[in-house]
Order: sequence, then C-alpha cells, then structure tokens
Amino acid sequence: MAQYESQYERMIKQPIPSPILTLALPTTISMLVTNIYNMADTYFVSTVGTSATGAVGIVFGLMAILQAFGFMFGHGAGANISRRLGAKRVEEARIFASTSFFGSLFFGALIAVLGLIFLNPLMYLMGSTSTILPYARAYAFFILIAAPAMTSSCVMNNILRYEGQASLAMIGLTFGSIINIFGDYLFMRIFHMGVTGAGLSTALSQYISAFILYSMYHKGKTQSCFKW
Repeated sequence: MAQYESQYERMIKQPIPSPILTLALPTTISMLVTNIYNMADTYFVSTVGTSATGAVGIVFGLMAILQAFGFMFGHGAGANISRRLGAKRVEEARIFASTSFFGSLFFGALIAVLGLIFLNPLMYLMGSTSTILPYARAYAFFILIAAPAMTSSCVMNNILRYEGQASLAMIGLTFGSIINIFGDYLFMRIFHMGVTGAGLSTALSQYISAFILYSMYHKGKTQSCFKW
C-alpha cells in the first residue's frame, strides 16, 4: 500500500515536467526495442535469399494488424485506468484492465485461428507472390501462433505506462528482444532452420516477454490486475 501511495503522490503532485521526463525515456527505449525485433529478423532472414526477405516484409503487415488490436485495447483501457487511479477508484480501474486483457487475448486467438485456416489467401492478400508464398507461410504460421501473446503484451505494456510504470514495460520488451536475437542466431545459424527458425524465435520471445509482463501484475507490482 505504501508503494501505491508513493506512486500516487509522484503522479499527482509532482510538477508535470518531472514525470514526463522519467516516463519518456523508458517508453522511447521500448519503441526502439520493438523495431529491433523486425531488424533482427530481417538481418538473419536476408542471408536465406531475396524471396525469404520479401516474406518477412509481408508478414510484418500481419504483425502490425495484431499490434493495432493490442494498442486499441491497451490505449483505450489505459486512459480510463489512469483517470480511475487518479480518483482512487482502484476497483473500477481493475475492471478496465481485465476487460482489455481478456479482450486482447480473445481477438488475438480469433485472428490466429482464422489466419491459420485461411493462411494462403491471407498471404496473397498481404502481397505475397507464388515464389514468396512458401517462406511467407512458414514465417506467418509462427506469428499467428504467437498472436495472443502479441496482442496481450501490447495491453500490458500500455497499462504499465498509464500507471506510471514505464520502466517495467521496458524490461519486459527488452528481454523479449534479446531472446529473439539469440533465438534467430541459434535456430538459423546453428540449426539451419531458415525462415522457420526466425518465426519460431519470434514466437518464443513473444510468449516469454508476455510471461515477464504478466508476472509483474501477478506479483503485485501494479495496482491493476486481471480477474475474470
């Protein structure tokens, strides 16, 4: 409780420039780390061939759609959560947090199921050609498997930021990025799995990142929590 009171005092009573500066740096780093995910995959996949590199570019569009759903729930809930916490209506804030979290999981799972069922048409819709399709399918399969983790991670990241805990959000994303780079090297350079290895690495890193973020809520480091 003392921790929450201290956070409340910091967010409510400090001059505005101070919390803006302390929140901006970890938020900026988190955004840069998100781009590193894409850069790492592109770098390692580029060694496979031109068609494989094109497949990664096509599937990035799918990842953007998943992130859009995550940000929709995350920003929508976050704005309401911050206002409720400012008014010390914590239980109402938790309702918004739970609704956005489980909503993002549902839509992430729905996109995954529909995407896997209609994988070929989806890849063509995203811009794939017949030569790129095998690589796009291999990479997109794992991205779709990781869809619930990607959408829910966006929600958990945004809620942490709206609570004033941007540094915790940065930790979750940074660990995921490091694991992704290591996984790309392991699966592609050591095990020679090609585009499949890049997709598997991304999926594993997304789930690990989501687990780290979820643990912060589970361990009580935030006022928000997720309840049915």
